[in-house]
Amino acid sequence: MFIIKSKQLNREVRVSVFLPKSYRKTGKFYPVLYMHDGQNLFDNNLAYYGKSWGIMETYEDNPNLPEIVIVGIDSTDTRTEELVPFRFKDYHDKKLQGGNSDNYYAFITQSIKPFIDKRFRTLKSAKNTGIMGSSYGGVSSTYAALKYSKFFTRFGCVSNAYYPVQNELENLIRNSSLTTCKKFYMDIGTKESDDDLYNEKYIVSNQSIFELLSEKIEPDKLKFRVIKDATHNEAAWEIRFPKIIKFLFNE
Repeated sequence: MFIIKSKQLNREVRVSVFLPKSYRKTGKFYPVLYMHDGQNLFDNNLAYYGKSWGIMETYEDNPNLPEIVIVGIDSTDTRTEELVPFRFKDYHDKKLQGGNSDNYYAFITQSIKPFIDKRFRTLKSAKNTGIMGSSYGGVSSTYAALKYSKFFTRFGCVSNAYYPVQNELENLIRNSSLTTCKKFYMDIGTKESDDDLYNEKYIVSNQSIFELLSEKIEPDKLKFRVIKDATHNEAAWEIRFPKIIKFLFNE
């Protein structure tokens, strides 16, 4: 774990690095998965709601998972600004939010990735590099597929909160080629919200995005799951994590 001062985001960012069990026993080089909301990935004591994705435990329990380096990038109260690529009006307080994603990706691609690639034995090419997140983190990873394919080709988009910026994302998809995409995973639960109206927004927006992506990405490279009764939290994402990693990194 280390802290890096980001000139692009004008804040300090805590970054966590998870290494495969074999890392210190071999001279191998490994694919890399960058993940948003790093504080919620590994340690229940750091997680916002006291429950992490349990990634370390998942790898202990599933020794046959693809061996990859996982880089968690912490978020703060600027999370929405950084993860949502377009400005939108919040449904509750009506404030404009979002729109700082390009600075966020400048930070990842210009600061974090060069540091990680220099410090650790990584497979540096885009074909071996993924990015993944949940909720607005899923929105962000989708945006990365459309705008930052020079750096990433494997995308994990979980419980995607597309609906606030659905139109803008769909227009971007229509104007993107996605020819370099190796794997694109997306999913949505049927109980993401306690509000039935919002559940419908989640599901319909994800289905619409998937239909557009399916025109651009070959069927064996694109997976979309609607998961019955799945909720919007780390405990639910922990359950899905092994299958997602296998899809993204098992060739």
